Amino acid sequence: MARSPLLAIDAARIVDPLRTFAPGRLIIEAGSVREVGTQDNVRVPSSAERVDLSGLTLTPGFIDPHIHGCGGADVMDGTYDSLNLISRTLARHGTTTFLPTTVSSGEDVLSLAVEKLGNLMSKVFEGATPLGIHMEGPFISRMKRGTHKASNIVPPNAEMFLRWVQLSNRQIRLVTIAPELDGIDQLLAAAAQAGATVAMGHSNASLAEANAAADRGVCYAVHTFNAMREFTHREPGIVGAVLSDDRIFAEIIADGVHVHPAAVRTFARAKGKYRIVLATDSTSAAGMPDGQYVLGSHIINVSGGVCRDSEGRLAGSTLTQDVALKNMVAWTDLSFEESVIGLTLNPARALRLEKKGMLEPGADADVVALDEHFMVVRTYVGGRLVWTNSK
Repeated sequence: MARSPLLAIDAARIVDPLRTFAPGRLIIEAGSVREVGTQDNVRVPSSAERVDLSGLTLTPGFIDPHIHGCGGADVMDGTYDSLNLISRTLARHGTTTFLPTTVSSGEDVLSLAVEKLGNLMSKVFEGATPLGIHMEGPFISRMKRGTHKASNIVPPNAEMFLRWVQLSNRQIRLVTIAPELDGIDQLLAAAAQAGATVAMGHSNASLAEANAAADRGVCYAVHTFNAMREFTHREPGIVGAVLSDDRIFAEIIADGVHVHPAAVRTFARAKGKYRIVLATDSTSAAGMPDGQYVLGSHIINVSGGVCRDSEGRLAGSTLTQDVALKNMVAWTDLSFEESVIGLTLNPARALRLEKKGMLEPGADADVVALDEHFMVVRTYVGGRLVWTNSK
């Protein structure tokens, strides 16, 4: 599907996401947003190709910072074919930018994975664009490891991390750690040196330990509630810090399995619309029928769309971001316009992704067209049409 140098797209409304234009018009030139506004206020250039999406809503492309795979492909394969299959599958669900996410593994395995993934970041993909690597572990808590194998968990090691940064061509954008572990200060310094965002997760941190980490710049949390010390009224723990600290961007897996809808509603009220990140933590099973799949070197079993490892623990999800958006609107007090922020502007800000998460002039023309049922009708990446299910 070829890119047009100049497009004029008309839609029922455009959610910027901080502004809404109805009926809206978006002008795309050479892969970037040239102009956006109402149809009354934005002129169609004479040379533009006109696209009529009346009846649909346009939003910025969705950003998923936490994905292990989908469409039958696993990130740890580290091949172009696997990552391209993931890229194409994501585009069907409105995701235009993602961070391929590794799983805790032996040092040699992780070294090879980040090297292969790093070399792929400069390639052109047919769907969503990978913009760096998310390393989930191995510097996490054994007590809150989830499906990560205990044998692959190691204490924080700044030298080891910087070797991975070098092997990846400095493509590590996000790293998940347990902030209560000894040696974390050196790792935080190494991450800052590498320009990587540090997330707290898979952690048994107390409230005080999590607050101290936020004071040191750890202002992102992965899959809130899952693989974290439980919240209690006497020791709120890491969950209490994540929910109450306005500095922290917080992921939620809004599939109704990882977190009950009532807890998602509570989460939304606590965090507010500007700190929610609707990540998926999806595995190779996303977009596939029930059966047996892989998560790194793990075998996972999927029944009823729920992923579990051989010991019965949850092992990622089959969630897609269009479904997460639909669930967020249904389960919380947030409107569609407010919920979209958790898929677009918030992850862009949390990860310092310039020109992403918005449809302002100069931004990348990553655009999703949705119908009234949250079904993705079209997806553009850099102004290039990469998915359409229109007849």
